[in-house]
Amino acid sequence: MTLLFYIRNGLSVKTHFFDIRIRYLLAISVVCLGINAFLRLFLQIQFPADLPFFTSQTLSNLLAGVINDLGALVFLLAPSIFFLCFATDRFLHRKPGKFVCIFLLFCYFAQFAFGAVAEYYFWEEFQTRFNFIAVDYLIYTTEVTQNMIESYPLPLILTIVAITGIVLTFLTWRFFVSPRKKTNVNAPTRIRKRLLYLLGYVVFGALVFLFFNPLIVSDNRYWKEYSKNGTYELFSAYLHNQLDYRLFYPTMEKEKAFQVLKKDLGIKENLYPKEDNLIYDVPSKGAFKTPNVVLVILESTGIEWLDDTYMPNLRKLSGEGLSFTNMLSTGTRTVRGLEAVMLSVPPTPGSSIVRRPDNKELFSLATLFKKHNYTLTFVYGGYGYFDNMNAFYANNGYKVLDRLTYDAQNKTFANAWGQCDEDMYSQSLSEADLSYAAKKPFHQVLLSTSNHRPFTYPEGKVKLPSGSGREGAVMYSDYAIGAYIEKAKQKPWFENTIFIFIGDHPHGIAGKTDLPPDAYGIVCTMYGPKFFTPQKVETLCSQIDVAPTLLAKLGWGYRSQFFGKDILSMKPEEGRAWIATYQLLGFRDNTGLVVLAPNSKPEFFLFKTTKSNDKWRSQMLERTISSYQCAYDLFTQGHMKESYVLKNEK
Repeated sequence: MTLLFYIRNGLSVKTHFFDIRIRYLLAISVVCLGINAFLRLFLQIQFPADLPFFTSQTLSNLLAGVINDLGALVFLLAPSIFFLCFATDRFLHRKPGKFVCIFLLFCYFAQFAFGAVAEYYFWEEFQTRFNFIAVDYLIYTTEVTQNMIESYPLPLILTIVAITGIVLTFLTWRFFVSPRKKTNVNAPTRIRKRLLYLLGYVVFGALVFLFFNPLIVSDNRYWKEYSKNGTYELFSAYLHNQLDYRLFYPTMEKEKAFQVLKKDLGIKENLYPKEDNLIYDVPSKGAFKTPNVVLVILESTGIEWLDDTYMPNLRKLSGEGLSFTNMLSTGTRTVRGLEAVMLSVPPTPGSSIVRRPDNKELFSLATLFKKHNYTLTFVYGGYGYFDNMNAFYANNGYKVLDRLTYDAQNKTFANAWGQCDEDMYSQSLSEADLSYAAKKPFHQVLLSTSNHRPFTYPEGKVKLPSGSGREGAVMYSDYAIGAYIEKAKQKPWFENTIFIFIGDHPHGIAGKTDLPPDAYGIVCTMYGPKFFTPQKVETLCSQIDVAPTLLAKLGWGYRSQFFGKDILSMKPEEGRAWIATYQLLGFRDNTGLVVLAPNSKPEFFLFKTTKSNDKWRSQMLERTISSYQCAYDLFTQGHMKESYVLKNEK
């Protein structure tokens, strides 16, 4: 704003360019742009993703990145703009003013350096710039801080960041920002003018906030991520962590949406003709059984790990039970996996239902176990307040146990993220023994932690040393599964128990598109010698199908509002799955993928081309919109509640 004053009044650049305010803001801007440009190039070199490095696309990417950085700078410079508008020239040229300027410069430069390092490690883990995952990590500071201490050389990083901040501050202050001896006395100093400049900045910042969208120069997901500004993406994710489906996504007439969904599910009977709902009756199949059911949700366990090198124990169990080799996770976070398996519902945009208010007493897998007088227990190795998991499970009928409430004898090893998997399984065995002694069937949900940074686990269990990386953590996770099953076999309740091992999401979902259709594959095995004969199921399916498939095997008839289907009753050509991020909503079958994005036209990606592709596009778009729209409507209107679904059940 001060520069605009100079230009307006025709003052010479030679005389007034070096006003301390201008030099100060320019120094911050140049360093920010330089660090971000370096980060983009470094990420491309370090994680090339099969992209050529030095091409015209590289230059376009850098230029787009500069524009995106300038958009972020409008907000990053806000504290300095306010300070400079109220600080007088006299103050800025004296020691107190110089000290404040130097201190703020150091804070900026240290923050830029730390952000670059943080983004490098974040990309290493998630192959993306900061997003909603980073927002969640900032919320849960206890786990994340301890996790950082155990996973990264934090003292070295902070030392390098501090030195970088000091060096950049010294150089810019000494050779560029420091007040010159000759100062133009005509430079704007009156408070009225400075307030006018401040008002102009506020208006300009508001316009940028309302209308700025990151510049994208390629459809390739990696190029798009390279060009983004991490700080802007972080705040954008925070602001859009919950999205109104009807406000941002394509919709269809409500009655038609439910008709399309019911047709997909094969529902012919409309139990409530005057209401928009998905409620239907599932007939019983086969003999009615009430075995114990242990549902183990495995952290970051994609299908690629299921081999004899990394997971021989789970691979053996898969060969002895039902193995679903083409199951896809609905999202990229643990809470999405919990939501899908428990509620049998596609993901809604923004936060998972597990983390949202008003998620008590929902119609879920727990509803049916409670109806048959099961003991329900949720066992987690970490702190259960993370992602609202304790509250969600407690509010839906489970006894909740996390690392704070484990029995003393079941605490042998822990890291920042939680108790090791062996401890979790030991607590599961203890709870199972209690239920068996009380002569009640039990249902447990276990959530593992060991396959998560800092990837530490008890020494001597697997050939790779603790803390060496994800490969060792996966091997330890599998070791714990093998030990758990061997101990369970010694229990009197084992023969009457079903074990389900399912991944919450793959450890890294990356590809050349925003929703890589084949990157969401997870392990899923249903094991119980009394209940399953060995079978490999290759039908494309989803996490939301786990509950209906299990209940069909148990021979239970029930009133339902599940979006999923019994996988074993599906024909291979009927396979479909939902895949999503917190904003992008995808639905795929064996022919292609449909993606819905906020305020954008639907995108279609074909895996194979046929003469009927136009018909496929029309039908798939209807199926995609109907499933996501109906899931959003049912939850926001309170129609996922147990009381609503079961209100007229006989």
